[in-house]
Amino acid sequence: MAPVNRKIIEVKLRQGTHQTTEISPFLFNEYLGGYGIGVRLLMEKMNPAADALGPENILGFAPGYLTGTGFIGADRYMVFGKSPSTGGWGDANSGGYFGRRMKETGVDVILLSEISNTPVYLYLDESSVQLLDAASLWGMDCYETDDELKRIHGKDCEVACIGPAGENLSMIAGISTDKGRMAARSGLGAVMGSKRVKAIVVKGKKKTTVASPELFREKRQKMAKGLKNNPFAQGLSGRGTAMFYETCVNVGDAPIKNWAGTKADIKAPEAITEEVMETYRSKKYNCSSCVIGCGGHEKVESGPYKTATSVHKAEYESMALTGSNLLNDSAASLIKINDLCNRYGMDTIGCGGLCGYAIESFEKGFITGEHTAGLELTWGDTESIITLVEQIGRGEALGATLMKGFDHAISTFGEETADFAIAVRNEALPAHDPRWSAGLALTYYTDATPARHTQGSTTFPVGGYQQPEMTNDNLSGRAKYHIDNVNLTHALSCLGLCTFCLSIVDYRDVVETLRLADGNDWSEESFNKTGSRISVMRHLFNLKAGIHFKSFKFPERVLGNPPLAEGPTSNVKIDLDLLVNEYLDEVGYDHETLQPSELLLEELNISQFS
Repeated sequence: MAPVNRKIIEVKLRQGTHQTTEISPFLFNEYLGGYGIGVRLLMEKMNPAADALGPENILGFAPGYLTGTGFIGADRYMVFGKSPSTGGWGDANSGGYFGRRMKETGVDVILLSEISNTPVYLYLDESSVQLLDAASLWGMDCYETDDELKRIHGKDCEVACIGPAGENLSMIAGISTDKGRMAARSGLGAVMGSKRVKAIVVKGKKKTTVASPELFREKRQKMAKGLKNNPFAQGLSGRGTAMFYETCVNVGDAPIKNWAGTKADIKAPEAITEEVMETYRSKKYNCSSCVIGCGGHEKVESGPYKTATSVHKAEYESMALTGSNLLNDSAASLIKINDLCNRYGMDTIGCGGLCGYAIESFEKGFITGEHTAGLELTWGDTESIITLVEQIGRGEALGATLMKGFDHAISTFGEETADFAIAVRNEALPAHDPRWSAGLALTYYTDATPARHTQGSTTFPVGGYQQPEMTNDNLSGRAKYHIDNVNLTHALSCLGLCTFCLSIVDYRDVVETLRLADGNDWSEESFNKTGSRISVMRHLFNLKAGIHFKSFKFPERVLGNPPLAEGPTSNVKIDLDLLVNEYLDEVGYDHETLQPSELLLEELNISQFS
């Protein structure tokens, strides 16, 4: 069946066994790939109320439905399972080359259950599945692990691995590929560490086919030409996401001083710009089928933040959360911090958010030198920030508390510090401020995986979607547009598309190309419905796990309580209750129980999971 293999490998780690079975074409038609097929399988195979770090949780890996076909920007693979950070559904994704190579082994989904008695890694090629000893790898960072496994299995394999953060069960542990492409959110690296799985190695050359190869190729070429001529894509190709930093600081989108400050607090705004970051670039980086190439490698040649090698560049989110958010104005240090997070296997968003919490708590006396091993935490003090990042990565000193997440830190240092935790359900907010665009607050709060700007919103509509202009002056009336963007984003993501491609490429062209890829009679309506099905299933997983998003707090300062006194978002206040209530009415969830209506469940053919 084009463009998938219809194969799933289920590995029982304690028993050391595996089973390969076929996946029904019906499931792919209903859920596509990635976390779409993932949530459908896990709702059937595990109890969402299970301990996220226990043997009953299942950790899954799946490339997108179109990953490996050569479709523009369809490079991503997804990791999924119950999140130890949020206590609900968790997924994360990454680009690069791992997703394509995994599909080239002839497998669409890997599911890991139970807990291994000893450290292991999974090796997968076109003819074999092996659990191999990883005792010698345990304790290595992500770079060392990647190098060693490619030495053993050849440069043509791809590696997904955890570092010390995952081994230590850090709530911000991610899963690394290609020494810096990180499936970072939801703390799923900790799930991998709890199962004592150090890595997954994939090696194959099986070609991914499509239903109408010639027409598919022609469509791809036409879309590639359009992308190359798109001004936004050209900007990304030339400068990467660093081009966002200065603008986001200026308009009030980037976090400053743990979301409580403004540009006036930044002493040297000229110190971090796209031009400055460009001076460190050593080479460009493209994911496997992308014509944009927004990635790259950087190297700090000298000074206290010298990097040993060329490393993956610091992206906008990393720059903002460890730069402006901490009043850190050292460009070279941003590269160093990003490198450290990649080596330890940590989410840079979570790390930057925890650092902001720690500095503010220290400033106000709730954290002291006794907690930090004598480290003085101060806004803009680059040396102490880097030391704190290393403490979090190693799980030492203050880092031993912070690595367990915001909720644990608040229980340790006092409820008075809760206002400094800029997070939703223990997940740090990304570097886009609802006071700049209120639609983000609704996404951060209601999505099954909270505090993520890539889950669909009216702020970042999908390519080709038509919606009226929306401002913070009028919050009412946007629920339908929000839901459409959420549904389309989930469907596009489960095809394997990256965030930038799904925001540039017209989704109607994607639907047309999807028909050429699998031969099914897709329409814009059926595509939207598929995204809705994925969205609601993730929500149902959370309900079964006991997660009701309305029972959780949203950081008040990010809603403008109190409002900023100056800057482009001064005096902005966001009525989250209004946004949520209109959303619940439109989507068809009960306001009290959050249970989807029977009509919605029947329309999506998922009544059996309610």
